[in-house]
Amino acid sequence: MLQRLVGHWRALFALAWPVMLSRAGVLVMAMTSVVMVGRYDTLALAQLSLGYAIFIPVLVAGIGCLVGVVSVTSRATGAGVADLPAVALRGLWWAACVGALATLPILAGGSILRAIGQAPELAAGGGAVARMLAAGAFFQIVFVGASFYLEGTARTKPGLVAMAAGNVVNLGLNWLLIGGNWGAPAMGAEGAALGSTLARAVMCAGLVIWMLRLPEFAAHRASPRRLWGPGGWAAGVEMRRIGLAGGAAYFFETFAFASLAQAAGLLGTTALAAYTILHNIEATVFMIALGLSVATAVRVGQAVGAGDRRETRIIALAGLTAAMALIGGIGLALLAFAPWVAGFYSRDPVLLARATPLFAILAVTMIFDAGQVVMGQSTRAMGDGWGTTRAFFVAFWLVMIPASLALAFLTPLAEAGLFLGTGVGCAAALILLGRRFLWLLDRPPA
Repeated sequence: MLQRLVGHWRALFALAWPVMLSRAGVLVMAMTSVVMVGRYDTLALAQLSLGYAIFIPVLVAGIGCLVGVVSVTSRATGAGVADLPAVALRGLWWAACVGALATLPILAGGSILRAIGQAPELAAGGGAVARMLAAGAFFQIVFVGASFYLEGTARTKPGLVAMAAGNVVNLGLNWLLIGGNWGAPAMGAEGAALGSTLARAVMCAGLVIWMLRLPEFAAHRASPRRLWGPGGWAAGVEMRRIGLAGGAAYFFETFAFASLAQAAGLLGTTALAAYTILHNIEATVFMIALGLSVATAVRVGQAVGAGDRRETRIIALAGLTAAMALIGGIGLALLAFAPWVAGFYSRDPVLLARATPLFAILAVTMIFDAGQVVMGQSTRAMGDGWGTTRAFFVAFWLVMIPASLALAFLTPLAEAGLFLGTGVGCAAALILLGRRFLWLLDRPPA
């Protein structure tokens, strides 16, 4: 058994590391803009932050709507389906539709910011940033649609190469457009948003064109185009079912964590700053678990497609143990160097004294967070949709939010209570999704 697990661990990490870096690239692109605008002007930074506050939740929900592409592709690969490009083309059309719809709420960002009471100057600037970012959501979502197909066929490196190229373009365009270098207009926050959108367009076009020129797509290049790809609208029912459920789950999770950030603000400025530091670290480390979860999902889907239930169970166990053990080790390292890591974010002794003890809680919370994302991806890889979404809703909205608020506001724990509640919610998600996985595994084949 151990020997088989070791073999699966090796295969998982070979698939996972490009996904880890590719997902981290999304954060790096946003953080590059934040850092460069922050050095340019404080007001511009506030406007950029508000624009991203509109952009990010919509983008995350849009990406969630595409998780069916990985699920359907990996199972088709395992089943030996010959015409995999048909799945890819349906995925691209679906991604284009989701991306187009995602631009609408982002374009209305200024109105949304005014409606929630932001100051006129901030609402106007944040709305302008959101409008610049809107097209970028379309390009990012289509990019993810292509990337998910390639990942579903165990080709994880092309997406990483495209993301790295996009980050280089983003850095150069931000340098030109934020401060007006080399004769370019000085656009501040809007320049950063425009640069990021153009960078997303470059990486989207590059990956999609490269993918469509693969030999496996030759037959489709010569055939007439259909709006929904080969098989029409009906052929993509399962992809959309899993995707819409995934989009809802991503929305529930993103909005739940955004609500905790708002709660931290009610605890005071220092509490919010401490929470923000630890949450930023948590989100960064989460990219590692996310990479392993995608690799696990690909291999689980292939085993399901091949009809091998025993192998499906072992692959999921390998992914779960690898993610929880690795993130647990990282948590211990962060705890050992907590004062130094916290000091990277701030020199304020009061803030550091408040943030440093939180690393002990974070080290445990991240383990459960890693476990739940692996199990969530695994159940989707088996073709599950709304059952997985219900589990996320229960765990995050009926367990995590009440527990976090109670511990933060009804006890002296303050922001530490928010992280304890997060751990409770992630543990609940892990248990619910683990049970869901076993139920899916044991049910009779359709």
